Amino acid sequence: MADEENEGIELEKDSDLSFEDALTRLEEIIHRMESGDSPLESLVKNYQSGVKLLKICRAKIELAEMKIKEVTEQDGKLTTKDFSDE
Repeated sequence: MADEENEGIELEKDSDLSFEDALTRLEEIIHRMESGDSPLESLVKNYQSGVKLLKICRAKIELAEMKIKEVTEQDGKLTTKDFSDE
């Protein structure tokens, strides 16, 4: 229970989590919420922490997409261009 209450405090310090760590924490929160054993106050705190983690995950994915290059072959040479939503 103490871990659940401290989750929000830890998130503010851990905005530089790796994508994998943020996703793991998000999954743990989801499992706690789905268990049905938590009081309402804890559910609300977990929800708020989950939203923050989701934002971290989305930002990491967007950053990764910007870094991805599409490699193509033109006239026998490999060239790169920025990733796009074509």
